[in-house]
Amino acid sequence: MFYPERRLVTTHIGSLPFTDLERALEYAFRFDIPAWPQLPKFKEEGMLWQFMRTFPGFDLDTEKVYTNSSSFEEKMLKVYEIYVATIDEGQEDLLDTLLDQNFSKTFFPFLEIAKKREKRILKGQITGPFTLGTAISTDLGEAIIFRDDLRDLLVKYLTLLSLAQTRYLSKIAEKTILFIDEPGLAGFGSSAYITLSKDLILEMLREMISILKSKGIITGIHICANTSWDIPLEAGIDIISFDSFSYFEKLLIYGEELEKFLRTESGYLAWGVVPTDSQHLSVLRDEELVEKFSSQLRALSKRLAISEEEILKRSLLTPSCGMGSLNEDEVERVIQLLEKLRLVFFS
Repeated sequence: MFYPERRLVTTHIGSLPFTDLERALEYAFRFDIPAWPQLPKFKEEGMLWQFMRTFPGFDLDTEKVYTNSSSFEEKMLKVYEIYVATIDEGQEDLLDTLLDQNFSKTFFPFLEIAKKREKRILKGQITGPFTLGTAISTDLGEAIIFRDDLRDLLVKYLTLLSLAQTRYLSKIAEKTILFIDEPGLAGFGSSAYITLSKDLILEMLREMISILKSKGIITGIHICANTSWDIPLEAGIDIISFDSFSYFEKLLIYGEELEKFLRTESGYLAWGVVPTDSQHLSVLRDEELVEKFSSQLRALSKRLAISEEEILKRSLLTPSCGMGSLNEDEVERVIQLLEKLRLVFFS
């Protein structure tokens, strides 16, 4: 699926801590699979807001959805019209009405650089429907995931934004990856979300994933904490991106589902091997990280009865999460540690 001449290729989750666009783009292209950088130091590029800016009724200042606004119904119907025209009729040009130049400071410059460098694989990302649906509320204080109409609208809206993004990336790269970032799934099963069933979450994810895969997009899901891992493993995703530095043992519990996933033709693991918090980075030694990953690899091989070599062939290396909260020296350290690991396990 990825570079056949290399294994353990690297990519990053999305966010970088810069306000200087050139600096951000420079770092993005230091990974084997570049991903356009999200810059959360600008509020409008925070992961909860960047993909909501054209959602019907959403107001960035108050961070709420106003369903009683005069334009809400008209904008909602427009999303459904674009969805039908795009999915059923193939009118993809309409996607540009939802993804404009203001959605990201780096996305379109990233495309220009990638074109010049002739990158074979590019990665995009989008915040997932569970995370946004539980974090964004109406003006009445109700999380939009609890309203059937808004939940359905959100899934279709995010599907369209995913297609709009990957449409650009696919014009440049031989292969395009899109990660659905779902940190909110760490809260699934808690008392706050007790009425949200596993089947409902799978239905949301599968709608997005199935449409993206029908367009030839490689799909991933990133969860930077613990969750009910059977959900992403059963969602039809191609890549499971997880914080292996802190939560490897939690994923290992789902051995049966994980073995089934890795034995599929497209199943890959993106190991978040390098921590993205300053506390761990400041004391972590190279040798310690190498031994930690080696130990995890042995444990996974034993648990699944799959050889370490086969697992490595189905593995990518990433930071454990986005790097938007780090400083430049710490970002540099993350990249150095990733390169160290690859050199050790590639030889």
